[in-house]
Amino acid sequence: MRRRIATISFVLVVLIAGGVTIALARSGGATAPITRMANGSSSCIPPAFSFSAPRPPLPKELSTPLDATILSSFAIFRRSVLPSDELSGLKPGGDGLDRELSKLYELSSYYPAYVRHLIRLPDGRRYFVIPAYGRSEAVVPAHCLAGGERERSALVEEQHRRLVEPVDCIIEVGGGENASPPGCEPFAAIDEGGRVFQADALTKELIVELVPDGVASVRIAYRETPAIVVPVSENAFSFTPPPLAPHVATELKRLEPKLFAPHLTPAQRRRVTLKWNQTVNETGPTKIEWLDSAGRLVRALSPPTAESNSATSVGNLDAPLEASTTLKSSRSSPP
Repeated sequence: MRRRIATISFVLVVLIAGGVTIALARSGGATAPITRMANGSSSCIPPAFSFSAPRPPLPKELSTPLDATILSSFAIFRRSVLPSDELSGLKPGGDGLDRELSKLYELSSYYPAYVRHLIRLPDGRRYFVIPAYGRSEAVVPAHCLAGGERERSALVEEQHRRLVEPVDCIIEVGGGENASPPGCEPFAAIDEGGRVFQADALTKELIVELVPDGVASVRIAYRETPAIVVPVSENAFSFTPPPLAPHVATELKRLEPKLFAPHLTPAQRRRVTLKWNQTVNETGPTKIEWLDSAGRLVRALSPPTAESNSATSVGNLDAPLEASTTLKSSRSSPP
């Protein structure tokens, strides 16, 4: 799975005599479960980690119009299709875009008629947006979860939102063998600036995000570094997080050898991990401002809270086993 931010997260699969223990923790803003096993029961193994699970079906192509609320808010989906909107070498169908999407994301359906080109970089990388719906997954029983039935209810609701909440999936094309998918998020979560607030300050991954009509530029403020302003074109903008402040970089360099030091006790490792996460979180944006063409404030966004995340989250839609696959066919020159 792709790691959205550089806070430490764990995916541990430990085989022990008498059963399997699986602990899961995901970063990326949304509250995620810590899954524990009771009495070695195989019912606690998430479906994505089951080797016997059947391969999920390819996402279906939707021919219906996109949701009216989305069309009214994003001009890019109201305009006619252009030659540049075509994903080179990939056509809808079982051996084309459908299959590539199934490798990258956990989707049940998508809108091939609304694929839109967003950004082209000097190095040839291109980014597209594809409206879609997530694929629902089974939720493990309450006894497998640290939060019990309350946590399971929240996860069930999250899975339900996958089926009914339209998401925008950003596709990177031409990024090479090691490119990872930028990810999907609900259109309803764009107002929270999740992709920006969760930007990875350590790996310097490019962030591509959508904004609604009327936003001409975006100002991103930080604690430790000067604010940056990036232009918007066709409802999209992109940026790379600024370099770390010297004292933050020094602290992370000091902590890094301790993260996986073999002699640490579990309590010591938790303290080091907590300190690392706190330091990394200091590098994130403190505020996002949407500005109009005259530079006037349209909307100010604050970092999302656990409550706002839980209200819109559909979980991580990256395909769990093949998320490193990229759209290799797009290495040809764009139209």
